[in-house]
Amino acid sequence: MTQIVQWASKNLNLFNTPSDIDSDLVPSSYICNDEGYTVEILSYDPWIMYVNNFIKEEEINHLIEVVKGDWFHSHVYHKEEDDDSDFVSEINKDYRSSWSAIVSQEDVVSKCLLNRVRSLMGNLQHEDLEPLQLVKYEGGERFRLHQDWYERSKDEVYDPRDPTTRPRSRLMTSFFYLEGNCTGGETYFPDLPGVRADADGDKFSRTESGQGLLVKPKRGSALLWMNIFMNGTGDPRLLHASLPVKSGRKIGMNLFSLYYFEHPIAGSVGPSSVA
Repeated sequence: MTQIVQWASKNLNLFNTPSDIDSDLVPSSYICNDEGYTVEILSYDPWIMYVNNFIKEEEINHLIEVVKGDWFHSHVYHKEEDDDSDFVSEINKDYRSSWSAIVSQEDVVSKCLLNRVRSLMGNLQHEDLEPLQLVKYEGGERFRLHQDWYERSKDEVYDPRDPTTRPRSRLMTSFFYLEGNCTGGETYFPDLPGVRADADGDKFSRTESGQGLLVKPKRGSALLWMNIFMNGTGDPRLLHASLPVKSGRKIGMNLFSLYYFEHPIAGSVGPSSVA
């Protein structure tokens, strides 16, 4: 049996993303700003935050338009049963049956969202973010339980002339809900406490036992969480899944901020600007 421990797109290259694509869905009056969103803390430890109205209507329409001809089968990144084996990236429709598309970092909306997340991260390391990755689910498609962080050693040796080999992991996941006209399709964290009984039913579901966090796909909102501990190791409590879409269509979008092991998670390694 294959054990999926983390994931990445085979088509993703942090340092060489697709060329920009124009869209008429972003008006000439479009202004990139951070106004209008509100936040709700869902979990203190581990840290998970729900953001209302984190992405605007014109931004959603633009992103869906620019990738409309670029969908490919989503990949999983995993080890086989042998712990000494290398990680492989492949299509496994039993484990992950969704479709993916990548947006250029030079795209006008992509640039805005990258800066919006960087601004929200504040003093946390946000030197690099992966390109926006849209994911689409229809007709029973799902992504079974998995982790977003990389299983990499902090002692790993790399060639500084090749930035693709620089040891890193995913510090924070920002998952945007672009389309949620569906039943099912919740983002599910089985090891975390669920929301309170009086929580907004348009945004959250509850299990019978109350254990397990269930977030519904609501257009324009986002779910953000920290994937790793302060020592750089992955947090196993962040195990999560995209539950099957029973009817309709769900489109989400991943934005991962990277943590490079040679720098601290919080603060700066540069000289102080305080006299």
